[in-house]
Amino acid sequence: MKKILLICLLLFFGLSKQLFAKTGMASDETEFALALAGFLLLVAGFFEGTGYLKKNGKGLFIRFRTFLRNKLLTLRNSH
Repeated sequence: MKKILLICLLLFFGLSKQLFAKTGMASDETEFALALAGFLLLVAGFFEGTGYLKKNGKGLFIRFRTFLRNKLLTLRNSH
């Protein structure tokens, strides 16, 4: 976890210097930092989500299947 935090801080502060546009200087380091932080959050969320599904995927699938079966039986019994 400390390695991920160190990499995130390095990318956030190290790469967010003033960026140069094609016609002069543009001070869009804030937008770049926000885009970088958003991308890193998406990547971290993807990896945490896959880890959660590896750990709890079978139980979630069984509960979802049971939920669908109960809803279908309820619909079938109501008609």
